[in-house]
Amino acid sequence: MSKKLYRYLFMLVIGCALLVVALTVHLPDTLKWVCVGLALILNITSAIAAMRAGLQQMKPNS
Repeated sequence: MSKKLYRYLFMLVIGCALLVVALTVHLPDTLKWVCVGLALILNITSAIAAMRAGLQQMKPNS
């Protein structure tokens, strides 16, 4: 696997962890929504980037 793919998967794990923390821990509303927003941005960005990186690796070299 490439270093970029590892980075994208790490971003996905951080986003999921932020989402779990925001939904399970009693936080002030502003901090809760900041965590949810960051988790959303990280998860969407990393999922799309990891998908594109994976598709490029699967493409035959011609």
